[in-house]
Amino acid sequence: QDFPSEFIPALNKFLDELPGFVEEFEDLLKENEILRARSIGTGVLSKEQAINASLSGPVLRATGVDWDLRRDDPYSIYDRLEFDVITGENGDNYDRYRVRMEEIKQSMRIIKQALEQLPEGEIRAKVPHMLRPPKGEVYGHFEAPKGELGFYIVSDGSIAPYRFHVRAPTLINLTTLRDMVVGGKIADLIITFGSIDICLGEVDR
Repeated sequence: QDFPSEFIPALNKFLDELPGFVEEFEDLLKENEILRARSIGTGVLSKEQAINASLSGPVLRATGVDWDLRRDDPYSIYDRLEFDVITGENGDNYDRYRVRMEEIKQSMRIIKQALEQLPEGEIRAKVPHMLRPPKGEVYGHFEAPKGELGFYIVSDGSIAPYRFHVRAPTLINLTTLRDMVVGGKIADLIITFGSIDICLGEVDR
C-alpha cells in the first residue's frame, strides 16, 4: 500500500520485459556444452544428506525434496496465491542452477497475483513504539530467497528480549560443501561453492 504512484506501472513494465531476459539466459546456458559438462554430476548432494543437515531453499529443493514454507506453512497471503514448488532430480550443480532459473518464473507469477490483490487503505499499522510481550517463547520463519530465515525469541516480559536467535539459511547450507566436493575435482570446487549462493555477511556473523 505504500508504493509511490509511479512504482506499480514501472513494476508491470519490468514484469513484461523480464521473461525475455530469462529466455535469453536460458538459450545461452541451458544447452551450453561447457556449463553442462562442468555442472551435471558435480557437487552432488542426496536428499538424505540435505534433510539430515537441515538445509532449506533452492539447495534443498534441488535434491528433489518438495518443501517450501510459502506452501507448506503459509504466511501473509501465500495461501491465496498459486505457484509451483520447483525441485531437482540429482542434487547436482546443474539442478541448483535450474531450480533458481525456474523460481524466477514462479516469482513473476507470485508478484502479478499479489499486485491484483493489493488492498487500499492506510499504509502503516498503528503499533506502539515499544512492545512488552508476555513471558514465553516463539519461533517465526519465512521462505527467503536462499532458504528458511527464522527468528527465535524468548521474552521475560520486559521490552527487551531475554534471548534472540536468527536462523539464517546460507551458513547451514554451506555446511554441506564438504559432502558435495569430496571425491571430485579441485576445479569443480568453485562452481559448487558458487551454487550454494552464500551471503558472506550472514556466514561471517
